Amino acid sequence: MKILLVSLVALFPFSLFADSYGTAGLPSQPYIYVAGTATEERAPDTITVFFDLVGRDADQAKANQDVQTRSSKAFALLHDLKIADTDVIAEEITSEAEFEQTDNNSQKRGKLIGYSVTRPFTVKLRDVSTFGKLVNSLIKSVNAEIRRSHTSFSKEDEISKELWNKAIIDAREQADRTAKQTGMKVDSVFAISPTPIPEITSTMFPKGGGVERVVVTGSNVPTPEEWEKYRLAPISFSETVQIIYLISPAASPVK
Repeated sequence: MKILLVSLVALFPFSLFADSYGTAGLPSQPYIYVAGTATEERAPDTITVFFDLVGRDADQAKANQDVQTRSSKAFALLHDLKIADTDVIAEEITSEAEFEQTDNNSQKRGKLIGYSVTRPFTVKLRDVSTFGKLVNSLIKSVNAEIRRSHTSFSKEDEISKELWNKAIIDAREQADRTAKQTGMKVDSVFAISPTPIPEITSTMFPKGGGVERVVVTGSNVPTPEEWEKYRLAPISFSETVQIIYLISPAASPVK
């Protein structure tokens, strides 16, 4: 969390403050600039697995048939794991000739040695507890080449909205606390933005400094504990809100 209290309100007359900043899209009266943040971690509930079925043979037709046969087995395997057809993407087959390497000369093809036939698959797994079993079965049953996997959380939009509201509350609490410590009080909101306010960063931090934007991040590489047991890293969600509050001197307590 980063807080910027405009110190000019205490050091210079109001007219000078207005002349310096009122024409730059900023308030022409004392204000406080606050970045409110909210962060939360959630366990992933969806895993997307990317893998290829690759057939290699001197005969292109045999390489193609090998991939076709293993594709049928892969579909049956995914069906047994109760993965919906809508969560499976099986792309079209591609074929590529393979040649011998010749004296490190990439411009010259050597003798044709065979063909490589590939069919890419993308599978969305909504039951993350079966991830290890799926990977194990794909490798064991159809000799799949796992490219990568990606974890996600299905209700990211809901979390984003919740964290946005919490970030606004955090910003207001910071503003009230800081204003009180300097003998001021918060009056109203002048501007609110999910990203740093340009007039602030260009005027107050001309060399590119200022409040850094907090983005949503996630860990998508599972760490195996056992072959069919994985511990998935939690996904971290963050929201940051930039707010300019107008402030004024707090009333003196009645004696």
